Amino acid sequence: MSIKDDAQRAHKNLLGETESDTIDRINHFAFDEVQKDVDLPDRTKMLSTLAYLLGCQGVEEYEIMLPVALDNDVNPVEAKEVLYQAIDYLGLGRVMPFFKVKL
Repeated sequence: MSIKDDAQRAHKNLLGETESDTIDRINHFAFDEVQKDVDLPDRTKMLSTLAYLLGCQGVEEYEIMLPVALDNDVNPVEAKEVLYQAIDYLGLGRVMPFFKVKL
């Protein structure tokens, strides 16, 4: 499987069949158009995805993408390290909700 396949499956599971247009839009933009222009290893893409979701306070999307990251070369220690480092840059108040997301 790939990041794209895993992420598409995760969003489809969340949104279900009734939101197929929304799923198509998400998949095209986030996992086709953007990803094809990023020449980085999957692990690096996933670590940066977790970091930018922290920065934009995307807790719900973080919950979706964390399992995708763990299935694509990011280990739990690395995912936690992103959280720990984010405290210094974003502040504890902004990062604390992300600690509630289960690895």
